[in-house]
Amino acid sequence: MTARLILVRHGPSAHTHTGPLDYTGVQRWRDAYDAAGIRVDGQPPPSLAELAASATHIVASDLRRAVESAERLAPQRVIRVSPLLREAPLAIPRWPTHLPLAGWDALMHAGWMYRRLRGTDPSGPEWTRAQEAAQWLASIVADGTTALVVTHGVFRHLVATHLARLGWTRSSRRGGYHHWSFWSYAVPRESPAPTSGLGA
Repeated sequence: MTARLILVRHGPSAHTHTGPLDYTGVQRWRDAYDAAGIRVDGQPPPSLAELAASATHIVASDLRRAVESAERLAPQRVIRVSPLLREAPLAIPRWPTHLPLAGWDALMHAGWMYRRLRGTDPSGPEWTRAQEAAQWLASIVADGTTALVVTHGVFRHLVATHLARLGWTRSSRRGGYHHWSFWSYAVPRESPAPTSGLGA
């Protein structure tokens, strides 16, 4: 049997903002973003809904946008919710200026990419939490089942890195880093040793 993990980025947030922000404004926006759910019209693609219907387990970050996404993907299913799967917040540059939110987002991701290229990103509590999350998710499907996991863009990347280190292989990737994108990972379950003797 093959254990499978489908890592999903949540649907589009109901929280919106227009106009420039300073450093403090970005912090306040992040708090409001974490408190918001997903848009009413944020429907998942049919292919992802089909994967959710066939998954043995539905798992989600405890942030509202992730829980609501899981509920939309798998209505009336039991959802295992964990703060372990929360987003890994990117560092906000301490620039004394006002920028549109898209500008701040570009700067935060550019800084993250730079740290990754230099090899200085894999450290600290978020990296450790991602390792714990990967191990926990692997344990859920250790019996050869499938779990659909609704999490967040940056944290999903960290979890995926740890899954690769644990021997998991990415079998497909749909949608890149966009909302409702999903990355599928699999690892063969070890077969039981054959029995010996008569009647084996």
